[in-house]
Amino acid sequence: MIDFAKIRQIVVKSIKEHLQVPVIRTNQNAEPPQYPYISYTVTTLMKTNNGTYGEFTESIDSESFKKYRKEFQQVWSFTAYSDEDLQSKTLALKLYDYLDKIGSLQLAEQEIVIQRIENITNRDNLLTIDYEYRNGFDVTFAFMSEIADVTDENIDDFQINYNTN
Repeated sequence: MIDFAKIRQIVVKSIKEHLQVPVIRTNQNAEPPQYPYISYTVTTLMKTNNGTYGEFTESIDSESFKKYRKEFQQVWSFTAYSDEDLQSKTLALKLYDYLDKIGSLQLAEQEIVIQRIENITNRDNLLTIDYEYRNGFDVTFAFMSEIADVTDENIDDFQINYNTN
């Protein structure tokens, strides 16, 4: 199983530190920060992967443990918000550039791989009296799902006794 909280923390922190703007999760019951800021939502928690798990043996303190790993993907949607059109577009472009090069290298060091970045699209919204300018795109991340083998018994020999009464 993946550690989603850890992944989310790594991705959000890296964007926030590089772009120096707040990064928030969408669909919350809280007031948004001051403009400009970036929001994200995980639109696809786990894409179907019909492949098989690979088996790996790891040794820790002279004990061996089996682990099974399989790659899977998540899709995140990022949106840059501002009360100025050009500021929203510029922030979306900076985020795109960051994830496309520097961020992809930094995140790969944390075992988070950026597989695909979609087109930047307009996501403007007319509020009650004014516009909120939004530009955003989707990103497909790849991770390894890992399942530890909890079986601590090995069956080396067994017999089947047939009772023929």
